[in-house]
Amino acid sequence: MKKIRNRMMLIALTLALVAMVLAACGKNNDGKSASESPSASASDTPSASASDTPSASASAEPSAEPYTLTFFTNNSDRTVGQGKMEQDLIDQYMKENPNVTIKVETLSPDPQFQDKIKVYNASNSLPDIFTAWGNTNFLSPLIKSGALAEIDRSTLSEHGFIDAALDGFSSDGKLYGLPRNSDFFGLYYNKKIFADNGIEVPTTEADLLAAFTKLKAKNIVPIAMDGRDQWVSGLWFDNMLERASGTFDTSKNAMDRTGSFKDPAVIQAAAAMQKWIDAGAFGKGFLNQDYGAARNMFGQGKAAMYMMGEWEMGMAADENFPQEIRDNIGAFAFPTIEGGKGVTTDLAAWFGGGYAIANNSKHKAESIAFLTWMFKPENWAKGVWQNGITFPGQKYDQFMTGNETAVQKDLSQMFNTATSYSGTVAQDKFTADTQKTFYDALSQLELKKLTPEEFSNTIDGAADKSAKASQ
Repeated sequence: MKKIRNRMMLIALTLALVAMVLAACGKNNDGKSASESPSASASDTPSASASDTPSASASAEPSAEPYTLTFFTNNSDRTVGQGKMEQDLIDQYMKENPNVTIKVETLSPDPQFQDKIKVYNASNSLPDIFTAWGNTNFLSPLIKSGALAEIDRSTLSEHGFIDAALDGFSSDGKLYGLPRNSDFFGLYYNKKIFADNGIEVPTTEADLLAAFTKLKAKNIVPIAMDGRDQWVSGLWFDNMLERASGTFDTSKNAMDRTGSFKDPAVIQAAAAMQKWIDAGAFGKGFLNQDYGAARNMFGQGKAAMYMMGEWEMGMAADENFPQEIRDNIGAFAFPTIEGGKGVTTDLAAWFGGGYAIANNSKHKAESIAFLTWMFKPENWAKGVWQNGITFPGQKYDQFMTGNETAVQKDLSQMFNTATSYSGTVAQDKFTADTQKTFYDALSQLELKKLTPEEFSNTIDGAADKSAKASQ
């Protein structure tokens, strides 16, 4: 954990420059948001003309013969967010290289996508380029089976990747993928709803529970929650466990068996989760609500808060939501919990999704050329930051405009003032079968079919089984 923290502190030092620029810049005189400003116009986004961006062909030097690449992604919506950024870059690359066709396949949510990857791998038919996650659960089986192409790290010297960002995609000194995000988890909120109901940003559990009461009295769902996808509950648990124990080492030690999930802090965190549910935090039927439904509930003003990762900062630029909502999105860190040792500056932060290339691709060199072009700083990093989509896994301070949205500023503040970071989260350390046990236990806890003590015992058994399977 110390090693992870040291790496993450390097990230914080790097991005501290961002916080300084944010503090100095503020808004332009015209008060426009990043999505409205000239610096985020078509001439600077990945959909810009070839004259506005470096030539793809100059970097990739693809074959002059026609060829087709297959690109499989979990970003199903190609009109907003990371899905749009992917598509803009793909379209730009094909425009600059007329002999190249990139065929896109999408599938979400993530569990279904990952199942499809297993099917593709089993039949030796992985797409040329596909979404991948830099965690043991997803990546290790693919590396062990020889399914992934190695990427030459030396070709990325000018790409500005944060050092720790590449670690999750590395094994035995070899690099097998590129990260697209610097991920962390928190709570988004509607500033107008808070103001209209006399609610300040909660810093303690008592503050949050009081907010629930006020919001429910106005028939407003306090927190929009994707309860169907248990990875979200897994991240919620990580945060609650840290707030109880005061360290992210509790789950790390439980997973490597130098500690245990029978730790009293686990029971305290589980009890706090049930307390939030009993207080009506997520409304009725939230366990049947998926990612899109939860996001839309918040984006349409039907919920005051939304529990999700930093990658959703693009909601402020999502034209599917009313302008009044988009202009009033903020973010804050998880509050402390009663009797807990954690503080609000302890942040669940890790490097998540990215891309890998099939080792048996007929166009492996061309696939690597496209991916390295895609991650030129002026392409992905600039595009996702200036369009308010996400935090890239690359340095981006050179792309600050002074027109950053309010939620970008809030999230930057959260990240840059963090005093500790989680690194790889608990759920990504389980083996595939024991991860299912962990997820099932979370569901049972949320349904109150398991007591906090029973939950603790169940996931500790899963951790023990996972550790033995990894030996």
